This record gives sequence, C-alpha cells and structure tokens, in this order.
Amino acid sequence: MPTEISGSTGVNKIQDNTIVNADINSSAAIAGSKLVMPSGSVLQVVQNTYGSAIATTSTSYGATGLYVDITPSSTSSKIYVMTTTTGETNGSGQSGYFTFFREISGSDVELANKTRITQTSSGGSDANTQTMFYLDSPNTTSLCRYRLKMLAGSGSTIVSQRSTTLGVAIAMEIAG
Repeated sequence: MPTEISGSTGVNKIQDNTIVNADINSSAAIAGSKLVMPSGSVLQVVQNTYGSAIATTSTSYGATGLYVDITPSSTSSKIYVMTTTTGETNGSGQSGYFTFFREISGSDVELANKTRITQTSSGGSDANTQTMFYLDSPNTTSLCRYRLKMLAGSGSTIVSQRSTTLGVAIAMEIAG
C-alpha cells in the first residue's frame, strides 16, 4: 500500500523498512544492476607488477614481461593504460624503444604510443625511468591484455628492463 505524504501525515511519519523492493517500479534505476555511470566515470582499476630483468638486441618488438589484463564491461568503454619501468641501453649513442600492444584472443595490435631510451654517456649504462600512458577504445567486452614491449634501435644495442626496479602496469576502464 503506497504511503502518501501530506500536511497531516508528514515525512516524520514514515518508518524505517516500510519501503521494500516490491514497492519500487522494476524500471527504476536504483538497484545495483540497473545503475548507469555517466560517461567518463571510472568503472574498474586493475594493476600488475613485474620485476625481472629482460634484455634484447632484436630490432623487432619483444615482450618485457610487464602487462595488465582487463575485461571491459561495455563495448563503448575506453581503457586508460599506464606503465612505469626502468629501461637502459648498453653504450654511448645507443637507443631503444618501448611501446604498448593490445592483445585480444591471441591477436596482437601495436598501439600508437612509443617512448625512446637513449644512452648518452660513454661507458656504463644509464637507466631511465620510462612512464607511458595510452587511452584505448578496444570496442569489445573480451579480455584485453595490454603489454609493454621493447626493441633495440640497432642490432648492436642491448635494451633492457632492469630487475632492480619494479615495473608497474595499471589499466582503468572509463565509461563511454
């Protein structure tokens, strides 16, 4: 039985637990499964870490070991990916690159974001912190793996991810 609020009944006459789910129209967007977050809202955040050294002399992209998995709840969602790790090269004038790849069901796609590490000193190796960000629109509700990959700038360059620094990858699902 619905409760009417009037000047004679007043709000203070409503008792706790007198309105139950059955009293609410089934199309009302108040239940958790019916809530719709506005565009730009953060829907989920996931993180992964990696702390082993990996080196390459390859001029083709290879995995660094740093990745993060996320499953979007909607095809209109965007995924904001962030990573930080330490990269280095093996000699003066040497360079290497890190970039993001997105993998869905075994299909790997390079995303348009690269960062370059350059060795400027002579002798020894210089470690540089590499922080990268990318906003992706994967258009799927399948699991997406965002992986940081690296390549050497030339065949004699050794590019490495240091083991003394913990790499971190974070992915956030943003409502579209």
